[in-house]
Amino acid sequence: MNIRLPVTLPPAPDELLSSWISRHAAFYAVTPQTILNHCLPEAASLRAVDLHLPKGQARRIASMFSTDSTTVRSMTFEKATKPVHRFIARVPIQSCVKYTPSMPGPVPIRRSQLQGWRITCPICGDWLHDGTRADDSKALAPYRDAALQGEKLLNDEAEGGTPSWGSPMELARLLLVRRISWPLPREDDL
Repeated sequence: MNIRLPVTLPPAPDELLSSWISRHAAFYAVTPQTILNHCLPEAASLRAVDLHLPKGQARRIASMFSTDSTTVRSMTFEKATKPVHRFIARVPIQSCVKYTPSMPGPVPIRRSQLQGWRITCPICGDWLHDGTRADDSKALAPYRDAALQGEKLLNDEAEGGTPSWGSPMELARLLLVRRISWPLPREDDL
């Protein structure tokens, strides 16, 4: 049986489980892996618990952090299939201006910051920013409605929503694959 932590920090909205564990580790001045090993010695890494967290492990984490397993599982990508994992970044690739925290200590990482298909914040609905300075709002304006529909399609699949005639993630992957010109270049040309 795991020992409960005497102080638990509330999770931020849409926070990733590994981020929540890391913030606790910083509070207790230990490494995130130490906290993880204390609760789940069999877990390979923080990334592993973000992508695949069986119910038993979720219950053990919930017990240690004095919360319920539903809350813990909502901070993971448990419903995401293997094809969806290709669209989940290892580090934050975007952020919401409204939800940039002003609290001291480690900044919470939100699930949406890793979701390559997201273009809007799931909390407030504002556009996510990727850190580039380019403002293409005028050029992209005609495509916003279609982009929002695409985001919804991909998000529904990623979050275990209703299946359609074809996997939207697989279709997106095929659209993003670099094409080889035909006829094939000669070996000397490469």
